[in-house]
Amino acid sequence: MLFMKARISRYVIGIITIWVMLFLYQTSQLPVHMPEMIGIPETRNYQWLFIVLVTITSILFIWLELYTIDDARRYYGNAYIEHQPTRKHTWLMFGVMFFALIVFLIIEPLVKTPMPENEKMIERSMMGMPILTAYVEVVLAPIIEELIFRRLFFVFFFKGMVNPWKRVLGIVVNGLFFASLHTSLLSPGMWVYAVMGMIFATTYVTTKNVKYSIALHFLNNLISVL
Repeated sequence: MLFMKARISRYVIGIITIWVMLFLYQTSQLPVHMPEMIGIPETRNYQWLFIVLVTITSILFIWLELYTIDDARRYYGNAYIEHQPTRKHTWLMFGVMFFALIVFLIIEPLVKTPMPENEKMIERSMMGMPILTAYVEVVLAPIIEELIFRRLFFVFFFKGMVNPWKRVLGIVVNGLFFASLHTSLLSPGMWVYAVMGMIFATTYVTTKNVKYSIALHFLNNLISVL
């Protein structure tokens, strides 16, 4: 009974923490939207100013993310992540997931799926502020989002993952959660973000190191921007 109460408490705290972090994430990215908000006509001339501003706010937010993750891990523990795999196994799994991502990126355009609203918004931003948008999407977003969607998520949910089926369930739920924050789960393009999220989640779960999922997220966003 006490174990069940502790688990429910962890889930509730996890949900609240992640939603607060997502809100703060959006707040930290306000400099990206400032040109449009304050009505600057020639936004290209001011891109470097907003790059500096969003870098400062993002660094502060990343520090907060790392502090929150470390605090949660100290309190709840995560034996699965603490037992790191060998370097050979890590690179093998990263290679497998890298190949999976490339296959996904080749297949995805062949499937006639309406462009998600999130991608349309990025395209519009690229027309007005290409350098700023590329910097945020390729450099900042992979770091910030992987810390939230992978490290923080798996600290609170599916933290044990000793059972292979529990790992699979965690990866699927994580992928759907990732998709739900990028587009509607009822939209035709939902599967794109869901599969993408599952690839990143599988990378994190198998390598037990967020830097590998960040690397794949970086590669995916770079190809999308190009």
